[in-house]
Amino acid sequence: MNRKSIIFVMLLALLNVANGQDKKLENLKTEDDRFLRFGYYLGINSVGAKMEYHDTADLFQLVVKPKPSFDVGLLADVRINEFLNIRFHPGVAFVEREIRFPSELSNSKPLIERVVKSSYVRFPLGIKLNTRRIRNARPYIMGSLSYNINITSEETNPEDNTTGTFRMKRNMYAWEFAIGTDIYLPYFKFTPSLHGIFAINNELVPDNSSTSDFTQHIASMKSRGVFLRFTFE
Repeated sequence: MNRKSIIFVMLLALLNVANGQDKKLENLKTEDDRFLRFGYYLGINSVGAKMEYHDTADLFQLVVKPKPSFDVGLLADVRINEFLNIRFHPGVAFVEREIRFPSELSNSKPLIERVVKSSYVRFPLGIKLNTRRIRNARPYIMGSLSYNINITSEETNPEDNTTGTFRMKRNMYAWEFAIGTDIYLPYFKFTPSLHGIFAINNELVPDNSSTSDFTQHIASMKSRGVFLRFTFE
């Protein structure tokens, strides 16, 4: 056997070994063929708010400072075809925000601050668009609409900012966008993803007096946030 034949045979052998290794490295080959899958997720979030003001606001501006919090939830995934899934991913998000009012309201004090804690029970329903699988990874994007219940809302509380209570509505509707990558491990699928949430409706409950220095200039307050999520299926 001449040198060229030996090299050719060696290359074929190396290709066969590489091919065999690729197959061994491909985990959960039939996982995406299942019609219905379940899982759970853990995550951290940072939720602030988009503020809009009336024309009479002049220099009135609130500062909404988000504080890192966390969320947990479940998911149910329905396969439509190779590239399309319907995903229901309900959960509970614990959100904390620091609301700072303009200094002119504080009678020469540095600032008036309210720490607002919210617990949202969330019901998002999304459409997940997948790329082709690349060995043990599969990127995707997802768009969702969600109904959120703020179970710690002060909406019906008769007290308002004049006595230190910042009130937000109980119901929040939002659209969401996510980008992530499914990673196929030997025994389960792990998915890190980044989610953006954008409230549609005004969540602010104005103070009882229409001339309240705290809320009279605010036209709307809509939650805006980022969620970093880790999903296990």
